[in-house]
Amino acid sequence: MDIYCRVTPNGLVPLYDSDHDEKQKLREGETVLCRISKPRNYEFHKKFFALVRVTFDNLPERLVQMLGIRSEEDMLDCIKIDLGLFNTIWHGGRQVIRLGSISFAAMDNIEFEKFYNRSVTLVLNKYLCGTSRQSLTEEIARYY
Repeated sequence: MDIYCRVTPNGLVPLYDSDHDEKQKLREGETVLCRISKPRNYEFHKKFFALVRVTFDNLPERLVQMLGIRSEEDMLDCIKIDLGLFNTIWHGGRQVIRLGSISFAAMDNIEFEKFYNRSVTLVLNKYLCGTSRQSLTEEIARYY
């Protein structure tokens, strides 16, 4: 059972009537396993894709040629690969890369924030060398 709760000084309180109804099914004294995650923030999701767009739009031509980055999707794929968000499988006698997902279901807000921060560092160190974090942040803000 997954329910949304709000953190209060007295503990976690169900957020919606349906969440309260689900919580009522639990018996006092029962032991339950809880998974805490923060739902993704859509604005933060848009901010990440602004980072991808800014990076692609300002990518030096030598990197475009060397890495074959021809679209924002290619840029996203490169970021995922560079950050290790992939696994490899064997198919038909050859090794194939399967990229990981950054969907709302795949990453909660905490995981996504870590991924975003690692992406910014990657972009500054590999794709837009010489750009300051402040400049990149300002440019991202103009895109979303």
